[in-house]
Amino acid sequence: MKKVVVLICFLTSHISHLTSFAQSVYISEKTEISFFSKAPIEDIDAVNKMSTSIITLHNDSIAFKVPITGFVFKDGLMQRHFNSNYMESDKKGYENATLKGKINEKVDFKTDGEYKVTCTGILKMHGVEQPRTFEGVFTVKEGKINLTSKFKVLVADHKIKIPSDKLMNIGKEIEVSVSADYKPYVKP
Repeated sequence: MKKVVVLICFLTSHISHLTSFAQSVYISEKTEISFFSKAPIEDIDAVNKMSTSIITLHNDSIAFKVPITGFVFKDGLMQRHFNSNYMESDKKGYENATLKGKINEKVDFKTDGEYKVTCTGILKMHGVEQPRTFEGVFTVKEGKINLTSKFKVLVADHKIKIPSDKLMNIGKEIEVSVSADYKPYVKP
């Protein structure tokens, strides 16, 4: 009987721990990443709605996974060139861009408001990891959480090669915009 009571206490304490852990995790399955490149001959833009993100409150971490083939262009040929010639998304290790970082400021996700934050972490794209710090804004309203951010990426920083005959078509700097809607993680 004593063993049963100890087992029940053990299970109860671990279930409450798992429940509290789940309450400290927010996921975004509705994450939109877009980019824009200004070039003398033609501007390039694409949108990716297949990205995901997770925030873990107990250690203030944030992570993103962006499938490169998820970027959709207005021009199908441009999309094929982006994937095969520049991002080489069919190569192992190049399939996704990722960010693993830490939110530097405390955000009260239970209180409505706008919270300016910075995130410091590692951006991995085209197989190249770069330490970066990003600025963003969390907007909390009626239990809904949205993150927006805008930043620039130099293609050279991630060893993305632009052929000399395409230098007028593709900018050396890409402006990236992020919008992610988060909700508390609920164990299925």
